[in-house]
Amino acid sequence: MNAETKPHEPVLVVFDVDGTLIGGEAADWLAFGKAIECVLQFAADETFFAGLPEITAQSIAEAAVRASGVAPGAGLEQRIRDEYFRGLRLAHGSDPFTFQPRRGVLELLQHLTTTPGIQMALATGDWHPTITFKLAAAGIDFSAFPIATSSDTPRRADIIRLATERAGRPLSHTVYVGDGVWDMRACRELEIPFIGTGERTHRLSDNGAKHLLEPLEPAAFLLLLQALGLPHNPERPVSPR
Repeated sequence: MNAETKPHEPVLVVFDVDGTLIGGEAADWLAFGKAIECVLQFAADETFFAGLPEITAQSIAEAAVRASGVAPGAGLEQRIRDEYFRGLRLAHGSDPFTFQPRRGVLELLQHLTTTPGIQMALATGDWHPTITFKLAAAGIDFSAFPIATSSDTPRRADIIRLATERAGRPLSHTVYVGDGVWDMRACRELEIPFIGTGERTHRLSDNGAKHLLEPLEPAAFLLLLQALGLPHNPERPVSPR
């Protein structure tokens, strides 16, 4: 088979979740902070977060245990996770609309599902039990998506790499969509394209992000993939409207 007849490799679009696919970040961070304080009697303030090399649930919990002066190895990270999960359930119970899909997300996921040459996966810094709860609360069917979380590994770059492995795709055919500066840094480490979205795109731009899209509108998203050279030869024409 020569180069002209060789089929093009599918593109893997890996999505972050919190702040990218779903909202409710204020309630989310409030529940996480309360969980840390409840378990460790330690307040995770701005100074604490500013010194963290990784922003994932597992790495934050591990850092909080160290910063609190409590001896590690007593399952405290799991206790923080469980208390955090309890806080999420309480927030959702008080307001069923706390965790909702962000604008354009449901349409985009549905569109990409039926777009030839594109696969999808999820890579999130949250834990598996808590992120799947929030996805279900948002009404997002994630059953067909390979997913990697900080329940698997605490480093975001490793989470993204694991998601690609579970999807059976190479990093060379992967693009990541996220809303945090930490997402962009992980993509730089992995040398993969990054598409920034969410409520803080100005921060992403200030830190050098070149490809921003808010909201995640299907036609504009596919055009951006084409601008990135992904996919190389889409079978479905893209309308700019």
